[in-house]
Amino acid sequence: MSPKRLLLLAAVLFATAPLYAQVPVIRATPAQCFPKEDNGIVFATLEGEPGGVSTRLYFRWDEDEDFYYVLMTAAGGGKYWGTPPKADDKNEGIEYYVALVDPTGEVLAKSDMLHSPVEKDCDVELDERQRGNAENLTVGETTYEQVGEMVDGFICDGIVSRINPDGVLRGDEACRACVIAWKRRGALLLPIAGSVALGGVILTRDEPPKASPFEP
Repeated sequence: MSPKRLLLLAAVLFATAPLYAQVPVIRATPAQCFPKEDNGIVFATLEGEPGGVSTRLYFRWDEDEDFYYVLMTAAGGGKYWGTPPKADDKNEGIEYYVALVDPTGEVLAKSDMLHSPVEKDCDVELDERQRGNAENLTVGETTYEQVGEMVDGFICDGIVSRINPDGVLRGDEACRACVIAWKRRGALLLPIAGSVALGGVILTRDEPPKASPFEP
């Protein structure tokens, strides 16, 4: 290569180097609290965000070892928000951070680790879009031990699908099985509940009600 072309190439590389060397900066805003059995929200601001990446909110019950994640939603101007699932009754604290992840799953940058308490009287207002997102959550898994299991420290309400560690999307089988079990249990308990309400007498369409033998 001629000296002239070498100089031209060096100039191009020098001019574009800052674009490739820029490291994204993520600042997550600590949530004052998360409500018990309802959705909280986490906000973050990104600077120097490259294209083709996803913004994830990683979270876990603070007594658990492994993280889950949900995708965050862009609000414009480098601002993002994300809603983790609803904390269950035993959950008294959530640890979380925000990360930029490329299509191969590599973490390019992440915020500081944050911690917020879970409180019964925590008041969080979600707008219509945020509430809609919270009611249709896709939860990402980071270990294979999480596959097919409940999201530890959180309730099923609002969780509709999962992403396994290989990036494969599927329906949430753990929560769906729980709902089916409760429906079956409710169907079995219905006649029992009716008999209690009628003083131990089970009614059929062809049989009129009879007086209870315990009546005077």
